[in-house]
Amino acid sequence: MVLDLTAKTALITGAASGIGRETARLFAQQGADVMAADRNLEGVESVAAELRKLGRTAIAHQVEISDEAQIEAMVQRAVVELGGIDILVAAAAIPFSTYGTDQGNRWLLVDQPLEDWRRMMSVNLDGTFLTDRHVARAMIKANKGGRIINIASGAAIVVSARGGAYSVSKAGVWVLTKTLAVELARYGITANAIAPGFIETPMTDHIRGSERLSRAVLDTIPLGRYGKPYDIAATALFLASEEGAYYTGQLMHPNGGVLIP
Repeated sequence: MVLDLTAKTALITGAASGIGRETARLFAQQGADVMAADRNLEGVESVAAELRKLGRTAIAHQVEISDEAQIEAMVQRAVVELGGIDILVAAAAIPFSTYGTDQGNRWLLVDQPLEDWRRMMSVNLDGTFLTDRHVARAMIKANKGGRIINIASGAAIVVSARGGAYSVSKAGVWVLTKTLAVELARYGITANAIAPGFIETPMTDHIRGSERLSRAVLDTIPLGRYGKPYDIAATALFLASEEGAYYTGQLMHPNGGVLIP
């Protein structure tokens, strides 16, 4: 099996760190030209510089993923400078960072301030929806098919106290993905989602930095380790490649066995 992306173009959001950054790196290694987008411009400039050393075209783009005008401009730039978008990996998100900690009732849904709820939805759900929509329009116009890959979460399936808003946002990403799979199939566009478990990214720093919390989490993972960003990037690579061409409307679970649906 050769997971080859030669002559393909990819737009990857949330690319300044973690899963997005590793996905950009892996896609470029497999031959793709990449736009790396994130609100952290310095971070994506670093990523783009790294990808150019691999001989790829790489564009760094700053974007606030909850702003539709900025998303539309990002997609238009990718179409012009990359020559189109074959693959989207929507990895931009804000975390639920209180897992295993006592942060008070602010994080219980019955007490959570509306502005906190709206911020979570505006980035994680609205931002993914808007990115998917504008990329899908570009793909339909190009009439070459395409791949949409959304980063959801195991939290879309299994919820925890004080993590409700995050779980709802990621469950929304999963239902969004299924809906797009049905609506876009006629255009040769697939839509799939990935539901990572506990991955070694900045989102889990507070867990991995606590011996008590880390041990409690590792005890729930049958493989006994945290996932690496590469584990998720490799799943995205499969879905983006020709080998993944018959997958659509699916939720992939690279999670070490912590969730077995």
